[in-house]
Amino acid sequence: MEAIIHEAMVCYVGMTSGEGPYVLPMNFAYADGCVYLHADMHGTKIDILRQHPAVCINFNTGNELFHRHKEVGCSWGMKFKSVNVHGKVVFVEEYDEKYRVMKLVMQKYSGEDYEFSEPSIRNLLVMRIEIEKITGKVYGY
Repeated sequence: MEAIIHEAMVCYVGMTSGEGPYVLPMNFAYADGCVYLHADMHGTKIDILRQHPAVCINFNTGNELFHRHKEVGCSWGMKFKSVNVHGKVVFVEEYDEKYRVMKLVMQKYSGEDYEFSEPSIRNLLVMRIEIEKITGKVYGY
């Protein structure tokens, strides 16, 4: 399941507000059995997560249409590899940990080792999700 998480380029973070479910695509890093997210200090998702920190995060890769019999509509399907992670958001306050996480994020997406200015780290929100439950499914492979 970790291989699917590492391969995914986007995760879909599901949370619940008083008005119902709320799902957003986000960039992420995965290390030490935790999912890390980053965001601006303010916004709807932050308001929700401060009140309701429970999340379900979906990672999926390998989406590919296939069919058993091209002429038969019900024989078509979608290959996929999918992982769902359940946990609670912990807001990371420590500067050094925020810096470390942002290095992980940039390494994932760019393959480069970036440095960051102090203001850019201080004005950034980093969230750690410690995994409480993980499930996965591979279909069509």
